Amino acid sequence: MAGAAIEIRANIRGTEAIQRRLAKMLSGVSNLEPLMDEIGGIMVASTQHNFETGRAPDGTAWIPSQRALAEGGQTLIHHGILLSSITHQANKDSVEWGSGTVYAGIHQLGGRAGRRGATKLPARPYLGISAGDERAIEAAIADYLGGLVQ
Repeated sequence: MAGAAIEIRANIRGTEAIQRRLAKMLSGVSNLEPLMDEIGGIMVASTQHNFETGRAPDGTAWIPSQRALAEGGQTLIHHGILLSSITHQANKDSVEWGSGTVYAGIHQLGGRAGRRGATKLPARPYLGISAGDERAIEAAIADYLGGLVQ
């Protein structure tokens, strides 16, 4: 490694049970994919709840869409494509969740759409972390770390 580095090594001697437990803990924190996958599932469920309630993660109600008002439906849930496209991808140290649909961003952030940008769409944030999500993620982390020391 170029530059400066600090390396810390632990050489702990003890029973095989202690060594196995330490090995389990080290492997559990070097690959957090199971935890990241659980967090991704929490966030997908939370995002789907945002669609069902028509609210942003901060609890703010979305401005109803003209289509929903005219037809009596729900905003952002016409055919359900955007809602059903919400997914997550976890790896060993991070998780991403969202939608791969081409129009996902315009609904999240708002902006101009349609021919020559003739239609102005308000932002209707559906992605984000609410206070309840933070608590659920903290609980998932605590459970995961607690499971490593058992």
